[in-house]
Amino acid sequence: MVEHATDPDKLKEFLDRKLNESHAKITKLRRKRKITKSLNIITAVSSMVISSVLASISMLTIPPMVNTVLAISSAVLTGIAAKFNFQDKTVELSKEIEKLDKIQSKLDYVISCNGNLLPETYQQIISEFNR
Repeated sequence: MVEHATDPDKLKEFLDRKLNESHAKITKLRRKRKITKSLNIITAVSSMVISSVLASISMLTIPPMVNTVLAISSAVLTGIAAKFNFQDKTVELSKEIEKLDKIQSKLDYVISCNGNLLPETYQQIISEFNR
């Protein structure tokens, strides 16, 4: 027997695979977001500590080199903290969640059709997620 080009079981498998890939990507993005958030907090706190130490020891007589090194360290840490703040990972995560919802809705549609998919619909769904 010749298989149809609109085999709904193959389409279900394809959409299930895309769904699993999307779940994995979301998990990875959430993990990256946690790491980025931790690094942001660490660098911001370090910068504040160095700035406060610098302010408190500037009253004392210390070598100018120590003062310069602490100021530069604080500036670098502040720059790193700012860089992490500007990297908006939530937008990327939101896009991936939208994609996941779209895949889930298409999968529900394919299941509800009970194998009665038109060839055009089948090709449209495949091409939509093969990009």
